[in-house]
Amino acid sequence: MGAEIASLPPRRERHKQASYHPLIWSLILGTAFTRTAAFMSLPFLAIYLDSQTGLNPFQIGLVLSMSGLGGALGGFIGGYLSDLLGRRLVLLSSMITWTAMFFCFLFAQTYLHFMLLNFMHGLCRSFFDPTSQAMMADLTPETKRMKIFGYRYTSLNIGLVLGPLLGAVLFPVAGIQTFFYTGIAFLAYTVILILQFIRYDKQIQMCQPKGKVRLRDCVSVILKDRALAYFVSGGILFFAVYAQIESNLPLHLSKELESGKTLFPFLLAMNAVLVILLQGFAANWAQKKNILSSLLLGSLLFSAGFSAFAVGGNELSYVLGIILLTLGEILVFPVSNRFIDQLADERLRGTYYGAFNFSQIGLFIGPILGGWLLKITSGEMMWWIMTIISLHIIWFFAVGYRKYAERLGIGILQIIQRIFYDLHLAPVIRFTLKMIPVASLTCGFVFGIYHYIHSGLSSPPRTKMVEVNISKGASIREVARELEQKKIIRNESVFLLYYWGYNTLKNESIQPGVYQISPSMKIKDVLFVLSKSDCSKGCETVSKPNDIHIFPSWLKNTNLFWQ
Repeated sequence: MGAEIASLPPRRERHKQASYHPLIWSLILGTAFTRTAAFMSLPFLAIYLDSQTGLNPFQIGLVLSMSGLGGALGGFIGGYLSDLLGRRLVLLSSMITWTAMFFCFLFAQTYLHFMLLNFMHGLCRSFFDPTSQAMMADLTPETKRMKIFGYRYTSLNIGLVLGPLLGAVLFPVAGIQTFFYTGIAFLAYTVILILQFIRYDKQIQMCQPKGKVRLRDCVSVILKDRALAYFVSGGILFFAVYAQIESNLPLHLSKELESGKTLFPFLLAMNAVLVILLQGFAANWAQKKNILSSLLLGSLLFSAGFSAFAVGGNELSYVLGIILLTLGEILVFPVSNRFIDQLADERLRGTYYGAFNFSQIGLFIGPILGGWLLKITSGEMMWWIMTIISLHIIWFFAVGYRKYAERLGIGILQIIQRIFYDLHLAPVIRFTLKMIPVASLTCGFVFGIYHYIHSGLSSPPRTKMVEVNISKGASIREVARELEQKKIIRNESVFLLYYWGYNTLKNESIQPGVYQISPSMKIKDVLFVLSKSDCSKGCETVSKPNDIHIFPSWLKNTNLFWQ
């Protein structure tokens, strides 16, 4: 025992091994800081363009979409350059250019200027993001990378929450000058990054990829990697549907609900806050699970969120939808980074992150596709289509993971077994199999009861009008006996049960009088007639007024016997 204790490293050394490299925290905290600064100005660009430049909505939409296009096209190049030239050079070059771009917004005047600058914003982001992710992976043991990716994603959402709040205060006062303050924030972070790189120069060099690769070889490897191709395709679909949250959801809400304009910012804030609160728990859970298990669960939750939007109709549906979407995204985003990290060769880690960044072309396609669907169909139909597209994401992720597993010699049965174990599906399936006989008996019993009630309330064949005399003070059983004798119903006992439900829901009672009952009347029409005293002189047809709403809206379409 004493020998084991003596063999343990000093406490300071153990703490050092358990903690993360300081540069990782610089990149994570810097991501939160710079994204806060960016979201302080960029979300208000559309307002500025609409009020100050005279651009039409289509032109404004094109300017805003340039960011997604630049982000998709630049990722591969930025990732490759980080592998070829080193992470530091690409990170600093992108930050310096990014900083200059924000200052240039102060001097932009034409439509082309704003398009170019927003494209450059996406391009710089696509250089910085995959390179910073690659550096984090370089400096972190593989077992800890999942948490790092989760922390990074949380930092993005912190920026998403704080940035617009600061912008809402600053932009009405400063206008386009808000971009100046964003530029100052980016400049400050660039200086901090330079100082950090100088301080940890030796450790960065030790973690640099060994050996250089030619662009031709790099492209060849990427194009031949079928697992990456399927994964990027699934990512494109994911980002395309994810883009609906900020593009077409506010348009749909403003038409669907009176409170839509106030509900939308609440949903965005809820999304960001849930990510910040739950990301740590999600990362801990996903780190112990198979990658495909996490992606399948995340995609299913994502699809369920859009189906809640499709149901719509009230605020609760959209709140439930955003909760499900958030639970899905906090699994899919960081786990995707983990998969790319495992998929990549160490020499090509930056290139692989950059290649996966191409999936952000979905952020460019999504708003256009959703806007077109919203124009030619209803909002409900658009969300159902997005639900179906979300389910297709599962197929792409599953096939991509299958191609990756083939390299490792992992069979499909092993993958399925692990998914069943991770998601605790085996007990569910065993319970389902046990419940099949019970469910069959229950369905048979319900069908038998339905047939018995339906048969008892059906009118025997007749072609003539029937006169029904309801005396004053007659009991329900006497009314039922009268209807059975006149062959309007077959079973008076069934009628008693039916009338109890009818009277409970509609609060209408049978009135005394003499009624003429047509052979075409169904039982609900008969009761409608018998409960209206003004029909006592004779009714040959029944026309139920359209403005009478007996059921609440959520029961209106329910197929009840007494409806």
